[in-house]
Amino acid sequence: MTRNRPSTRPSPTHRAPDDVTPSRDPDFHVTVDVLLFSIRNDIPSLGVVQRRGTTAYLDQNRLARRRTPTSPRDVVPVPRDPRLHWALPGGHVGHRLLGDRYGTGDEPDLSLEAAALRVVERETGLRLTSADLHQVRAFGDHGRDPRSGRTITIAYLAVIGEDDELTLHPDSDVGHVSRVQFRPIIDLLARPSHLEFDHEDIVLEAIRQLRSLAVTTPIAAAFCRPEFTLGELRRVFELLFHESLDSAEAAESYVAPVRAYLQKLEKLSDPSLQRTMAMLASSMPASFESSVRPRLSSGAVFARQAELLDKLRRDSDRLRPPKPPRLIKRFDPTNFNRKLMKLDILDEVPGQMRQTFERYGKVAGTYRLRPTHTNARFLLRLDGLSKDSDSSE
Repeated sequence: MTRNRPSTRPSPTHRAPDDVTPSRDPDFHVTVDVLLFSIRNDIPSLGVVQRRGTTAYLDQNRLARRRTPTSPRDVVPVPRDPRLHWALPGGHVGHRLLGDRYGTGDEPDLSLEAAALRVVERETGLRLTSADLHQVRAFGDHGRDPRSGRTITIAYLAVIGEDDELTLHPDSDVGHVSRVQFRPIIDLLARPSHLEFDHEDIVLEAIRQLRSLAVTTPIAAAFCRPEFTLGELRRVFELLFHESLDSAEAAESYVAPVRAYLQKLEKLSDPSLQRTMAMLASSMPASFESSVRPRLSSGAVFARQAELLDKLRRDSDRLRPPKPPRLIKRFDPTNFNRKLMKLDILDEVPGQMRQTFERYGKVAGTYRLRPTHTNARFLLRLDGLSKDSDSSE
């Protein structure tokens, strides 16, 4: 698809004042970046993308900036590593002077939030609303993007439920993204992984903002399903306030078990194992009855099934989902629940009981966020709640 270059003349329907009519391509850019926070398998994760193309833009001075934040940036183009280089979903704010040069569409975005919603849907397939977005702040350090002029980005965060997935745009000319997925936050922050531009700084600032929102608004409930146990809501706080998210250095101290877990998950998608399962599925009879009383003429088919089943048994250890690492800041359940209920923002679901986390633990009552308190402001104090021993559910 051919992109239209920005016109140097005002459009007939939108006449611009003479003093703002551009004589060349704009060299001052306004963009939006969106941080999609989610909890996947008891691990705080972030929705990230990889742009199309073979070049990534990385800050070679990021380690020095960790020690001295005022150190200058040194963002340079480097060959892209598809395993290690990631970026936040983001893009330009649409403006009539840009036309569709940056994939913004022909119509200007009416607001920054509208631009963020459009970018998220284009690059991840998620359809959010303005109520889902929380502005972090603006980032505009000199040198954060060396490609052209100066770029100011406004960052937003949004909480994504565990049942929502990310998808690529079906039209590659529109999407500009080759990969999109949720990845553990500490894996993204720890070496040798590398977030593009100044996105590491944006992520750390967004984590601080998310923690602040978690103790002053009901945003933590957005990580859960509409009906949840108090234990599940407590686990959100235990995960978000673990010290592995305090800094990039802290992430590197705790990343080893998370990466080991990711490696085990990758083994489950081994191509040879998938082929074996596919062949077994294709050879199975149409009904269970025929499988328990096979005809003699089907002997060869069932011999093949037995062979495939034997192969799956030999690989049974690889079929067992690994247990995720427990990187949590444990809070005393009784005291946490007492403080939470004092906020008076939850309604108990009558007659609904189930196991905490739906997989293990004691049977517990379920709750939902009170509709009239969706935007309620409060202060949940977490001091004095830490618990050294493992909490029982």
